[in-house]
Amino acid sequence: MAYGLSDTALWILYIVSDAAEPCTQQDLCRQCCFPKQTINTAINHLIRDGYLTLETLPGTRNSKRIMLTDTGHALMQTTIDPLKQAEDAAYGNFSDAERQCYLELTRRLNTNLREELQAQLKRRTL
Repeated sequence: MAYGLSDTALWILYIVSDAAEPCTQQDLCRQCCFPKQTINTAINHLIRDGYLTLETLPGTRNSKRIMLTDTGHALMQTTIDPLKQAEDAAYGNFSDAERQCYLELTRRLNTNLREELQAQLKRRTL
């Protein structure tokens, strides 16, 4: 636990703080690759602690936007903002060549992982 938050809660705050558009639980599940129940439990704790609220999105039956409360914004300033600053500083310590290498290796890893997962799915369906 960082900052007294579960890893899931920390990632939720991180993603919600960056979201340019309304962020829903379904969006979080896709972005974090956490099970729906894990996201739901963490959101409920953050709501109970006064950091988040849910607001029904217009034109939907049950899709809800996750919103930071004033207390949530204050928490974000003491947790997520310093984390992002540390990330920026850490990446800033890379040379241009190291940054390019890191990005290329990350792209390759993601491509290889995607291909491997597709191959495993294909083998299961045969």
